[in-house]
Amino acid sequence: MMRTLFVLFAFSLLIGTISAQNSDELLKKLVEKNILTQSEANELKSSAKEEKKSSAAGQTVGKVRDFFNSPYFQLSGNGQLMYQYTDVNRIHHNFRAKNLFLIANGKLNDSFRYGFNIELVNPSVQEFWGEWTAAKEFNLKVGQFKSPFTMENQLVPATLETVSYSRTISNLVGYAGEDDVMRSQNGKNNFGRDAGIMASGELIPMATHNFIQYSAGMFQGTGVTTNETNNGKDFAGMLLLQPVKGLRIGGGAYLGQATYLKAGDEEISDHVRDRWYLSANYKSDRFYARSEWIHGNDGGIDKEGIYGLGLFYIIPQKLNVLGKVDYYNRNKDINSEVIDYTVGLNYYFYPMCRVQLNYIYSDYSKKWDAPNSNMVFAQLQIAF
Repeated sequence: MMRTLFVLFAFSLLIGTISAQNSDELLKKLVEKNILTQSEANELKSSAKEEKKSSAAGQTVGKVRDFFNSPYFQLSGNGQLMYQYTDVNRIHHNFRAKNLFLIANGKLNDSFRYGFNIELVNPSVQEFWGEWTAAKEFNLKVGQFKSPFTMENQLVPATLETVSYSRTISNLVGYAGEDDVMRSQNGKNNFGRDAGIMASGELIPMATHNFIQYSAGMFQGTGVTTNETNNGKDFAGMLLLQPVKGLRIGGGAYLGQATYLKAGDEEISDHVRDRWYLSANYKSDRFYARSEWIHGNDGGIDKEGIYGLGLFYIIPQKLNVLGKVDYYNRNKDINSEVIDYTVGLNYYFYPMCRVQLNYIYSDYSKKWDAPNSNMVFAQLQIAF
């Protein structure tokens, strides 16, 4: 027992010794006094070398980790694996990798930030931007990024409450909706992003928050990584008021054109693509609600949508349940409309990592000419 304690003591001294020469001299004296055998001394020397190598490797890993998590450069990513059941499609069951995003952002100094975002399942550059901040009242952003167009559009799939965006948003804000004219220009899911320049900021400080949030900019109007198709530029703007902390109300507009082959036409041409919308949300520690109304004009066809969502945390930061009603009318002249009813839950087993379950019942009008449907979604989200 005593010999074991001497060996452990000698090893701890050896690891803490500054120079290799001092280590060798210490071991030599311990062997001469018969405290250690020569073989034990050799083993300690070998263990000390391995420990130093491990310590150096650990420091290297620490430096790499610090680099990827510094204010000047941060690397993150997230992806969703989705199972879908539907009772109306020929294929009832489908399991697939839905999205995989790789994101880098950071800052060059206190005034200039940058960001990159790549989607890898259907490869595309989603974001590439730089932002200059003069003060909290004024920021100037240039590049490809989320346009200031509705509250739900500002959410990414990793933070969206449901498995998919509202049908109203998907078809009127530039996503993958079957009725979205922006998608008809480039055949992509643009995730509400476009190339342009935008000013934003917060005004009128109050005790716990700022009363006004604004953003406005000029955009190409063609979606992500797509060349211009006409000689005009689109305007998008949003104004939100926060009279009390947690409650925001406001709205905005999108005014522009899209280039596509309209039903009944023989040639591709430019068509009006205008939107007006009202938004509101409320957030507390365990409850969240959001509702938005959008009116659209696509080449003379009036469209309209409104949705409402409510979410409650049963277990704070771990488990929530939600409900959503989403009404969309793709042609108000003939009332071609549908209502989606959604119930679901989110379980977070790690920050930003969750399992989502959604059930959606879609009630189509006769003018839509589609059967009512039942859909079930189960989605696994991993993020780092």
